Amino acid sequence: MRISVLTTIPLICVLAACGTPPPAPPASSTPVPPAVPAPRATLAGEQVRLAELFRGTPVTFAMQQDGSLRATVPRRFSFDAGAIKVKPPLAAVLDRLAKGQLQATSRMRVSAPADPETRGGSLARDRALSVRDYLTAQGIVATRLQAIAATQTEQVEIVVSEGR
Repeated sequence: MRISVLTTIPLICVLAACGTPPPAPPASSTPVPPAVPAPRATLAGEQVRLAELFRGTPVTFAMQQDGSLRATVPRRFSFDAGAIKVKPPLAAVLDRLAKGQLQATSRMRVSAPADPETRGGSLARDRALSVRDYLTAQGIVATRLQAIAATQTEQVEIVVSEGR
């Protein structure tokens, strides 16, 4: 079978067109709106989010009458006896609190207990400072944090209030 030049040229053109990418669509004349920043989370929204994350645990998140958010973690889940190093359950709470407050202007007051047998203010103070240091390591600016000893409690308490 013989193919003529007249049939070969159109066949080559068709094959060449198959390897050519389609033309780009024309540019739209409609301007693209600028990205809108995500709305800042409210403390009430944070309370709902955190309470859901820690449902079924002894950790509590509660809104206070003054509009602040209060988080509490029992001492036994926060520190080993006589130690100031933050235990993993408390670290999980602090990580999530810090993540939610990185871009906020909120202030945090941290209080930590001593052990029942010591009831000493220095252990409680050192634990509160340890929690503060943990939060600063997570990116919270130290000037937004206040650490206090809480010798009359059995839990670590973090109160988050709107910045002023």
